[in-house]
Amino acid sequence: MVVAAGSKPETQSYSSLIPSFSLAERDRRYALIRKEMAAQKIDVLVLPASVARWEQTLADSRYVTQIGGFGTESLAVFPMAGEVTAYLFNRAGFWKKHQNWVADLRDGHNHWAENVKERLTELGFSRGRIGISGLAGLTRSPDGIVPHATVEGIRQAFPQAEIVNATDLMRDVRGIKSEEELAAIARSASIAEAMVASVATLRPGATERDAFARMTAVQVEQGGDLPSMLLLGSGPGIRGGNFVPTMRKLASGDLVTGEVEGRYAGYSAQVVRPILLGRATPDYRAVLDVSIACLEEVIASLKAGSTLGSVIKLFDDSVARHGKGACTGSHPLMHARGLGDEYPAVLKPKDIEKQGDIRLAAGMVFVVKPRIARQDGITAQFGDTVVVGEKGGRRMGTAPLALEEVAWG
Repeated sequence: MVVAAGSKPETQSYSSLIPSFSLAERDRRYALIRKEMAAQKIDVLVLPASVARWEQTLADSRYVTQIGGFGTESLAVFPMAGEVTAYLFNRAGFWKKHQNWVADLRDGHNHWAENVKERLTELGFSRGRIGISGLAGLTRSPDGIVPHATVEGIRQAFPQAEIVNATDLMRDVRGIKSEEELAAIARSASIAEAMVASVATLRPGATERDAFARMTAVQVEQGGDLPSMLLLGSGPGIRGGNFVPTMRKLASGDLVTGEVEGRYAGYSAQVVRPILLGRATPDYRAVLDVSIACLEEVIASLKAGSTLGSVIKLFDDSVARHGKGACTGSHPLMHARGLGDEYPAVLKPKDIEKQGDIRLAAGMVFVVKPRIARQDGITAQFGDTVVVGEKGGRRMGTAPLALEEVAWG
């Protein structure tokens, strides 16, 4: 299970002042990865130190080391047999105290190709298959995340080796979450809900940046990681949030909304929870009610064995029924959540053509966030993070699925 920061189980010989996972969880992951490596005849994996997109691109390295958060750069060398090695930019000594998965931690100073050469030479590697995750094909980084110089440096150091793309290998292994991972995501959902709730503590005169600061403070205070995705927007009838908060002052009648990500031990849960500064109009409430009703029906449909295509069809039918023919839904409806740039992700209609036949499995986690638009232009969106189950989906959050109205002015 995830060890809460500050706890000291008897089985631990390291400081647990930051979130940590069990050795059994490590061994489970390593066994899964090595099984896939054997199937693909890969001798060693190189898992990059990229910290792009709120560290989502660090997922593969963090998956095998636990090392990450707050901009930490860490590359992992994962052999088919033997000890895993992690190279950090510096301060490897900190992580020797705060995790017990990897003993071989080194300061690499971002000389990633030289780091890989050093470790593979120690392992006696000269020829075989090197799998590098992140070469290409990530959901939101299709061109890849590994520097050209890193790949070329490895290629020149081992001219008799074959370099292959291991993005799909790691993506598929990470796709089904364990109970410990689900516990971390549930904690992330709790943090995200607390972040949203903090908006209600603001007072007239506050700006979008004040709201952003308050929410970020909650993230850190509750044990969460930075960076974390937080899209925030405000205004009457606003459609959604933006990446950059402004100095705009909040006003009575504003909707404060966006996509709020809690992040704990690297695992993210996302919620969409609009807050109304004042009282909602009957028209907005009616459209939001359609979004919530559709959300509940989609959650119930997330059963192991169902296809993504059947879920999307159910959503379309739900919009037509609850919206009484006056509403439309839009994409993205849902995409996977977890430690990084997850798959599958239905981000636009053509994704259904490619991914519609994908079957859901218990332990997959998605954010579901139906956006509803009425013919008169009123839009509303509500969303939650959900785990696929044998009989239907289960919310990771616990806050009521209802609009919060805050007295203002």
